[in-house]
Amino acid sequence: MTTAEVPSVGDLLAERYRLEEHVGGANGYRQLWRGVDVLLHRSVAVVLRSPGGEDAAPTMTAAVAASRAHVDSMVDVYDAVDEGRFAYVVREWVNGSSLRGVLEKQTLESAHALELVASVADAVAALHEGGVTHADLHPGTILLSEDDRVMVTEPRNEPGNTQVEDVRALGATLYACLTGTWPRVVPAENTGLADAATDEWGRVLDVDKVVPGLPAALAKLTADLLDHSQTPPSAAELAVDLRRLAETGGAAPAAAAATPTSVLGSINLGRRSSSSGSADAPPAGMKRLAMVAAVIAAVIFAGVVTSAVVFGGDNDDPVGAEDQVTGEDTGADTTDAEGESPATAAPTEVALTGDSVRVVDPPTGDRDQTEGVENVIDDNASTGWTTNTYRGDANFGNLKPGMGILIDLGEEQEVASVRVQMTSAGATVGLLGGAEDPGDSSDGDQAIVDDFSVLAEQVPDADTNIELKASGEKVRYIVVWVTELPQVSDGYKITISDINVFVR
Repeated sequence: MTTAEVPSVGDLLAERYRLEEHVGGANGYRQLWRGVDVLLHRSVAVVLRSPGGEDAAPTMTAAVAASRAHVDSMVDVYDAVDEGRFAYVVREWVNGSSLRGVLEKQTLESAHALELVASVADAVAALHEGGVTHADLHPGTILLSEDDRVMVTEPRNEPGNTQVEDVRALGATLYACLTGTWPRVVPAENTGLADAATDEWGRVLDVDKVVPGLPAALAKLTADLLDHSQTPPSAAELAVDLRRLAETGGAAPAAAAATPTSVLGSINLGRRSSSSGSADAPPAGMKRLAMVAAVIAAVIFAGVVTSAVVFGGDNDDPVGAEDQVTGEDTGADTTDAEGESPATAAPTEVALTGDSVRVVDPPTGDRDQTEGVENVIDDNASTGWTTNTYRGDANFGNLKPGMGILIDLGEEQEVASVRVQMTSAGATVGLLGGAEDPGDSSDGDQAIVDDFSVLAEQVPDADTNIELKASGEKVRYIVVWVTELPQVSDGYKITISDINVFVR
């Protein structure tokens, strides 16, 4: 690494990712780089934020959620690291064009636009389910790959952004697909598109006034999504509505047309409450869309698609936020004592409550770091438990042997594995276990350190997502045990976002 505040061409990050080309973004704050994973010999995108530390916490949280989205319209995430003075996320490099690059040349037909935005809504719904928002959704952060995929990149998860604002941005993206312009009633940075036309009072023209002949149901849907007096559906519900409209090219199905309702009523046929379980909805992860593929093919022939991903204009900042490390091993060992692998031997996740967890903090003269510990078992990547900031040394400032989170499994069980998600890489983490809790006190915590057995050896310099494979011992209590902290801008500390426990 260089001694500069941010990396430069040729630098090797995490002893693995070599920076090849600065693609976009300002000289500080956010940058997009094309890099190479020198271990796997593949191109990667490196989204870099400066500074790291606490300022990068929303970015790291968004990265965790993006890595867990498991939706084909979200870019794959490989790694994420917070080095204090800067943080970066490593994700797949997409050859293709941004949606903005397409719309600068041509608008989309109704069915094409609806299918495309539905695919984007799938990704946004997955982020929302993970507890974060995108906060930077526009045609510059939506990609059309050369292998016929619609892909969403870079959730910012900026503080103050809401899920409703994300859904409004989906409506604005639909408006942009149909008109090639961006309605400024939905604020967005660096869309690269002209402002939408307005009437004499400055109101954005309805889409069918800009593109005569559009179906009334499509025009109503777009207008309602942009109307701040209306309550929009969730992103998952919107994806269903968009696909229903796409089947008719944007016209309302006959049943809905006969009895319209107030908010999105012309297409709202039995809206579901979640992104799963609806027989009407196609698979949420549908990556290849025939209609969108036709659009991409047309753009390729028009010469819009480049040899590398195009995020936007010449000098704007296309880098919205990051995606996050996964790399976790989900293939837990399911072999039973006789060496067979019956379906019943597969590990199952333990249901935990806030009363099941507490902080283990061996004697240091204070026990004031308990706030938020219940957040580690809420399956919400945007919440977590954070240590104090320690100075001088990663080993808790040489003040204590470590800290941990104790989990009560309710009864003795054979622990198969424990998955731990953290907002920063670089910690040293292991797993302890025991039959009894010696008590929530300094002496009790010290007894845990002295008497609990090692279920999984310490993992040094851990990634942000790790899976600790347990030794198979039956215990009632486990402790996710941290002995070294990652470095942040002003010292050393860690935030643990989620812990999931699997038993046999």
